[in-house]
Amino acid sequence: MRFTINLATRTILDQRRIDRACLVAVVVLAFLLAANILLFSWNFGKLRRLDAETSEMKKQLTRPLPKIPEKEQNLIVADITFYNEIIKRKTYGWLGFLEKLEAATPNGISLTLLSPNKEKGSLSLEGWARNFKAIEEYLTLLEDSENFYDVLLLSHEKEELWEQAKGVRFSLSCRVREQ
Repeated sequence: MRFTINLATRTILDQRRIDRACLVAVVVLAFLLAANILLFSWNFGKLRRLDAETSEMKKQLTRPLPKIPEKEQNLIVADITFYNEIIKRKTYGWLGFLEKLEAATPNGISLTLLSPNKEKGSLSLEGWARNFKAIEEYLTLLEDSENFYDVLLLSHEKEELWEQAKGVRFSLSCRVREQ
């Protein structure tokens, strides 16, 4: 039978193991302390730079703006208005508009002139038709279309260029709904 009772008066510890464990703990803690000090100094420097930039920006904001003569300011506003108008004209969807016009144009109608008037918001159309009935159908289709309104036949005239080329020349105006 084997007894596992320690009959010694003192407990014997392995001091070398304890010393190694303490040394490893001190080294790890020293490394963590150095890393925290480095991180703190980095953040503190960054904070100082940001504070300096903020104060510089505040100084720039409180500085009065330079005075621009009214004549020069009016020229700048005129240039801006001109370029905005060009941009507005460039952004208009001409392909979509022409597709809508084509969808409302029946067979037997041939358009020869398409003239938009931006100031009045109207559109002038001139063209040829085989007969007056085709013009009536065209006017009806334009009126029924959701894209055109206030369709008005301005003129029509029967013409015969030669024996095979007969038709009606017409002119009309209408308004176009904005896209």
